Amino acid sequence: MENKKFCKFCGKEITKESIVCPHCGRQLEKIKKLEEKKENVKTEEIEKPQFYTQEWFMWLMLVLFAPIGIFLMWKFNDKMEKKLKIILTIVFGIFFIIIIAAGSSESVDDDTNDSATYDTNKKVTVEVVDFSTMTTAEIDSWCSEKKINCKITNEYSDTVEKGKYISQSVESSKSIYEGEKITIIFSLGKEPTISQKNALKKAQSYLKYTAFSRKGLIDQLEFEGFSKEDSIYGVDNVGADWNEQAVKKAKSYLDYSAFSRKGLIEQLEFEGFTHSQAVYGVEQNGL
Repeated sequence: MENKKFCKFCGKEITKESIVCPHCGRQLEKIKKLEEKKENVKTEEIEKPQFYTQEWFMWLMLVLFAPIGIFLMWKFNDKMEKKLKIILTIVFGIFFIIIIAAGSSESVDDDTNDSATYDTNKKVTVEVVDFSTMTTAEIDSWCSEKKINCKITNEYSDTVEKGKYISQSVESSKSIYEGEKITIIFSLGKEPTISQKNALKKAQSYLKYTAFSRKGLIDQLEFEGFSKEDSIYGVDNVGADWNEQAVKKAKSYLDYSAFSRKGLIEQLEFEGFTHSQAVYGVEQNGL
């Protein structure tokens, strides 16, 4: 009998799944749908959580009524010992702080997770280019525009000419995220010999002491006993601006004695400066 029901129109018994009454022929489908809708509404009402099970209600009870209870205990309960009141108050305070801290921690974790997801979704991909055909200035410009952390370094190479591109840490056409790092390596040329390194150090020490022309510094290193090849290496790698050296040399002469424009130019040329370098040095000193 559990799967039986009665027709609303003729009152005769029919099966629960009937859409049309087999006795009176009346259509029952709309009635069936209405019953299903009522059942769904009842189910939703049952599944809907009650307000007193909600987290906000529990917090409200904790924040409002627990302190009120403590207050009433101190105000009206004269029979309870003061020491016991203090202990209960401290215990409640510690418990309340722990609950607040735990709730805050969960909130921070949720915010952190949401932020991490958001940041991940915000990441922008960049397709890496071939840096071998670019100058360091062009590389810096590209990296700044694409928001990529580029590091340009130099190392010695027996096969790659000085100043030329050697490699990059991320191959061209590959995609990376904004903010990621790429290292681009350029050549320092062949690693110098010990004698070449010493010639370079000696050239640096001379330029700290006084001004030299390129030719004059090479001659000085050869006078010190370095070979011509080592002397040239040391001077060409010292990084000197020979125009500026001419300015300094001209100034040192003028500090020592008076010179005509022509005479000072000839003196600088005698020191090994080219004519254009000598003219620049003299003019920068006001002659």
